[in-house]
Amino acid sequence: MLIDLEKLVIQAQLGDILAKEEILNKLQGLIISSIQRHYNRPAEYEDLIQEGNLIVLECIDNYDINRGANFLGYVKAMLKYNYLSKHRIKVPSSLNVKVGEDEDMEILDLLESNMPGPLDKILLKERQVELEQALAGLTERQRQVIRAFYFEGLTIDEIANRLNVSYRTVVNTKANALKKMRNILLSKCTNKT
Repeated sequence: MLIDLEKLVIQAQLGDILAKEEILNKLQGLIISSIQRHYNRPAEYEDLIQEGNLIVLECIDNYDINRGANFLGYVKAMLKYNYLSKHRIKVPSSLNVKVGEDEDMEILDLLESNMPGPLDKILLKERQVELEQALAGLTERQRQVIRAFYFEGLTIDEIANRLNVSYRTVVNTKANALKKMRNILLSKCTNKT
């Protein structure tokens, strides 16, 4: 069958319509089995078979006998990848689709916003003020280490080089600064209540 198929492909590439029809007839079983194996949707069989026929016709046009690959293997691979790719195609859906029992809400209404609301902005501003006050309670060296580490993203080693001190000094300065800031922030919290 493979040799006959190769001959038919050559004839079809030369424009023989009957050869194309015969190839399509011989490969109907392969098309159907590919559909069943890779994209089994019985309601869509007619469309999927027609799509498979188009793929076989494309394979006839694109097949190069000089490459050494057999035609049947080429068609199998093309059918497989076509039907598998159908799983990846997503049907677009609108966020304005009505949902709920009364259909009075849209999907968009149910999504949570990442944008900070007015209350979030106020709380963030308060935290920034408290953090600045806690930083003000540190020594100049402690502020330099905290700002370099947390705001500039420098490593301990880079901070040590910048300040011309040892690695261990930066570690201790950072630890003491964090402890002092924690105490300042905790004392503000207890004073509020």
